[in-house]
Amino acid sequence: MAVGQVHSQETNLRDATVVARAEPPARRRSFARDVPALDLSAISLFVINDNEFVRTYMERLFSIMRVGRVVTCSDPLSAREEIAPANPDIIVLDLDLTGVDGLELLRDIRRGGAGVPSDVAVLVASAYVDRGYVQRARESGASWMLVKPLSFRRLYEGLVRVIMDERPFVEIETFAGPDRRHLVGINGYDGADRRADARA
Repeated sequence: MAVGQVHSQETNLRDATVVARAEPPARRRSFARDVPALDLSAISLFVINDNEFVRTYMERLFSIMRVGRVVTCSDPLSAREEIAPANPDIIVLDLDLTGVDGLELLRDIRRGGAGVPSDVAVLVASAYVDRGYVQRARESGASWMLVKPLSFRRLYEGLVRVIMDERPFVEIETFAGPDRRHLVGINGYDGADRRADARA
């Protein structure tokens, strides 16, 4: 995926030239505790959100983050047709859409129904925070989930998490998405491992 090809840059103070570095980003600054500051200028986003205020707000935040390209979709009904021409590295999907089941749209993307690779990173946002809904989003193939209201920090951390996510992509008859057995954060999995094979 193109997401994995993020390069950090450092400025040569003598001639002000920018030098591309191979991943992982070298000399990463820290945006917040344990959150690296990445160069997002080569990243392309496709934002699906039918709320004009939220869309404009997100575009402004992504501009501050210096994201390379942001394409927005205001009509969830046409999202499937608009994703492929945008050819995004990351899809930012609001699950609380009018007239469209956000989870079904996510599953359709994972099944290859949107004309982009099924393993494209999908960052989803929702106002619903109950465990059951989060579980359904995970089972539908979400790369990472953000809880509204969205802020600069939450959006940035979400992008960093999906960019640095090294989980294998799984495609079986009943599921397509990042490996659900590994909940990888910025510094790796930080919860209890309940798998039987891990305890063996």
